[in-house]
Amino acid sequence: MRPIPTRLIILSTLLLLLTVFIPLDSMAAEECEVLVAKAVSVQGIAEVRRAGEFAWSPIRLNDTFCPGDMLRLKENSRAAIVLSNETIIRLDQNTTIVFSGIEKRETSLLDLIKGAIHFLSRVPGTLKVITPYVNASVEGTEFLVRVDKGQTFLSVFEGKVVASNDSGSLTLTEGQSAVAEKGRAPVLKVEVNPRDAVQWALYYPPIMEYPEKLTKDETNPLYLTYRASLMLSVGRVEEARRNIKRALSLAPDNSQAIALESVISIVQNDKERALILARKAVNADPSSAAALIALSYAQQANFDLKGALGSLRKAVEAEPENSLAWARLSEIWLSFGYLDNALEAAHKAVELNPGLSRTQTVLGFAYLAQVKVREARDAFEKAIELDQSDPLARLGLGLAKIREGYLKEGRREIEIAVSLDPNQSIIRSYLGKAYYEEKREKLSKDQYGIAGELDPHDPTPFFYDAILEQSINRPVEALHDMQKAIGLNDNRAVYRSKLLLDDDLAARSASIARIYSDLGFQRLALVEGWKSVNTDPKNYSAHRLLADTYASQPRHEIARVSELLQSQLLQPLNITPVQPRLAESNIFVFDWAGPGDLSFNEFNSLFNRNRLALQLSGVYGGNATLGDEVVASGVYDRFSLSTGQFHYKTDGYRENNDLHEDIYNIFTQYNISYKTSIQAEFRYKNKETGDLSLNFDPDMFSPAKRKKEYSRSIRFGFHHSITPNSEIIASVIHKSIKDDLSVSTSEFEIKVNTKERGYLGEIQHLYNAERLHIISGFGHFSSEKEMTTTVITPPIEETDVRHTNFYVYSHINYPDPVIWTIGGSADFLDNGIVDKDQFNPKIGLTWTLPTNTTIRGAVFRTLKRQLISNQTIEPTQVAGFNQFFDDTNGTDAWRYGIAIDQKFTPSFFSGAEFSRRKMDVPFTSVMLTSSTPSSEPVTENKEADWEEDVFRVYLYLTPAHWLAISAEYQYEDFQRDPEYFGPEYIEHLKTRRLPVSLSFFGPYGLTTVIKTTYVAQEGKFVNPVSPVIFEDSDNFWVVDASIGLRLPKRYGIVSIEARNLFNEKFKFQDTDSANPSIYPERLILAKVTLAF
Repeated sequence: MRPIPTRLIILSTLLLLLTVFIPLDSMAAEECEVLVAKAVSVQGIAEVRRAGEFAWSPIRLNDTFCPGDMLRLKENSRAAIVLSNETIIRLDQNTTIVFSGIEKRETSLLDLIKGAIHFLSRVPGTLKVITPYVNASVEGTEFLVRVDKGQTFLSVFEGKVVASNDSGSLTLTEGQSAVAEKGRAPVLKVEVNPRDAVQWALYYPPIMEYPEKLTKDETNPLYLTYRASLMLSVGRVEEARRNIKRALSLAPDNSQAIALESVISIVQNDKERALILARKAVNADPSSAAALIALSYAQQANFDLKGALGSLRKAVEAEPENSLAWARLSEIWLSFGYLDNALEAAHKAVELNPGLSRTQTVLGFAYLAQVKVREARDAFEKAIELDQSDPLARLGLGLAKIREGYLKEGRREIEIAVSLDPNQSIIRSYLGKAYYEEKREKLSKDQYGIAGELDPHDPTPFFYDAILEQSINRPVEALHDMQKAIGLNDNRAVYRSKLLLDDDLAARSASIARIYSDLGFQRLALVEGWKSVNTDPKNYSAHRLLADTYASQPRHEIARVSELLQSQLLQPLNITPVQPRLAESNIFVFDWAGPGDLSFNEFNSLFNRNRLALQLSGVYGGNATLGDEVVASGVYDRFSLSTGQFHYKTDGYRENNDLHEDIYNIFTQYNISYKTSIQAEFRYKNKETGDLSLNFDPDMFSPAKRKKEYSRSIRFGFHHSITPNSEIIASVIHKSIKDDLSVSTSEFEIKVNTKERGYLGEIQHLYNAERLHIISGFGHFSSEKEMTTTVITPPIEETDVRHTNFYVYSHINYPDPVIWTIGGSADFLDNGIVDKDQFNPKIGLTWTLPTNTTIRGAVFRTLKRQLISNQTIEPTQVAGFNQFFDDTNGTDAWRYGIAIDQKFTPSFFSGAEFSRRKMDVPFTSVMLTSSTPSSEPVTENKEADWEEDVFRVYLYLTPAHWLAISAEYQYEDFQRDPEYFGPEYIEHLKTRRLPVSLSFFGPYGLTTVIKTTYVAQEGKFVNPVSPVIFEDSDNFWVVDASIGLRLPKRYGIVSIEARNLFNEKFKFQDTDSANPSIYPERLILAKVTLAF
């Protein structure tokens, strides 16, 4: 016998070691040039036979596959596979497939030998399925293919599939099914509920723990329910029901068996039956944790989170060692926002059973809420290893990846979650959001549609679909979806999913107000905003809705910037850009004449994720009008930053009507913890103007008046959540202002230079209970003002202003359709002219009737105080009636109001509002008398009686999906004391307006708006040069028009707009001179807004 060479021995040993320590599947995966698939979920027995091999080996999580590999699943097994083209397939038990390879244009070929597969394919033309009886070519769709009993069955849930064989072909679309037999062309088959074909693919959450060793005993109900649970874990519903039926035949009151029946009903979306069965299970055994867990799922499915929490508290009390009960309790605590409680319950569950998947999932969401993204990913990945079929863990992993800025990878995880439970509505909604972020609008809309079909009672998909519809120029459909969502959300505006799975930014960043604004339905937006703020005063999105909508309302600047401040203080970390002019009031830019609207949030993200964003706006037009606004923003983990600049200049419509303004700002926010955040904002403004007044007499202006203004402000904000029902916000603002006013002529020169430096500090506590909300707080304002003038003596005047205020507002929801606002405030003001301590009662009523009627009424008193930047965190409205007007500081006002708003149909709205304000307005009378030198005038502080009546009626109609009609009647009656006419120099002014607008929404993002306004005005006016009172009146029509185009993929909007299209000449006194709405001559503007 010849000796064996040493080289051969060494080589043989190395090969043996390789075969021992390197799995065959890994070797196979490394040898193939192109990987075609990867396993993302395996249950039961799943095996692979590699191309060129004869042996079968088990498939494990994250195994990869090559062309020619064959997969087979045994009895009671399931698997989910991701193909190289991102198609996700879910394999049922007893299924065998072969990965045939990849054709041209990256089309994956898959042979289905037998069994059933659920397909989720998003790229058209990238998948071809071959079966013994028919082939399926996929055009971006979701469908099922099943091969058994000598035929192939196809059912399309979304998109389009072409089924063909040698005998013919058939194109299937959404909701259609077909059967193909050997030698016969495919034919349509009617299925009442096509989605019943994927019952095997659904996820049934576990509710019971069992002993490690349970003896097989067909007469033991415990064993039968255990086997039923195992069957449900792999989607074998009928087998599970047989075991449940057998258990109930042996023990009719078996609580666990009844609880399992409830879980089946929940997953199959029979919520009412699920609740009945769960209660029956609890009645059968009130101390059964399994029954109480099942009841919690049924209650949550019916949006009764408080009931679910109560059931789970009983569950852990009944069985304190039940890890499933603790994990489920943690999940519900997280839904309420009680993160500390959720973590405590989750850690208890881990202590009892470290191998429980749901515990790791809840921990992941808890970490995500704390922006501990890496820890969240680790927890979700561990949960997936423990239970590869749990869709919630995949959803969480997807959200974590998106939060890190990996949108595509996160979306893939959410697609896997959908594949693991195709009939779960909430996951479909999140997938729709992910597609929306990727600007794949059709896929996004399809997912929202499926989610709405799967759970017609969940407002979430309708809300997100409304945002989508608005962004693709379908605001009428958006309005209908929003109304549907509001109706499903206890008749109040929707701002986030009721399940509260993540920190959902959709509401604020998408700006619901934009839907109403596009339609011209601003009053409708206000109604929803008022109801929402009164229902939940700590909801930042509701405050932002009001802030955005107030931008279109006259004399609401203080309310607008104040609601914005409250929204910012309450907001979570986000990338929403802070426009430089957003927090500035009284910028004297005509309505719609700026470079962009005061909110272009429709271009923002629905997900909060690490990224950078850039938004640009510009305007160019007549009268040398030129403006731009640039905002760059970013988010990274717990930190956000927004910086921007605003520039605007125009020569105006007459002599000395020019305006040049620059604003810069930097805003930053940092989350110290999930409960606490801090903010800082710096703003700088530089403005130079002529005489911007718009008086009734067009010639009544000063050609020599010039004004320069410089201001710097810095704001610090603080937000701390004591509990989800108790929060504190605080704001400190310091501002310095310098004004230089001059009037220079050849005959005289007047100069008034003012310097003011001051600060405002405020703190507020918000408490929410089921039927009671309390808002309480206090603030202090202090400023030092120095005025130097050449008009009066002495030339330098110094004034110190001190103001302190306290307030308490309560919103009482009793009886159910009524919200009472009862409260009061106390003001202590000393500004040199007014030294007053005043109590202000606040009473309001909002009554929502079953007939879709809302009745509002209010009586309250206010004291106008000086504000830094015109911002305050005190509530701005009582039952929808504005409290803060830009009156003279120290004005004591009572306001009385009543209103009715009616929704006749989802397309027809109307309402009316009347209010009266009675004011005592302080002023200083300056007189020169013969007994005093002319250089020393006599001054006297007085009060003038003013009264204002405002009446509005509106009518909104959407007769077609492409048309919105808006009509309003606005009446104002201002009466002023002859001793003090105010800065507008009017004694009496009546104004009637009738604006009517038609908005057309065409294809390709095209929008056309035509608005005509009839104005009739009469009054008594005062000539500011000579104290002569004269009466005059005028009436006229003004036509405005615009045409706009939304750019594809939400990249922006371009438009051409015309104000006073027919160049109508008129006399008109604007009662909101700081934000005028009617342009005195024709003005053509070109505008663009871009978002990146």
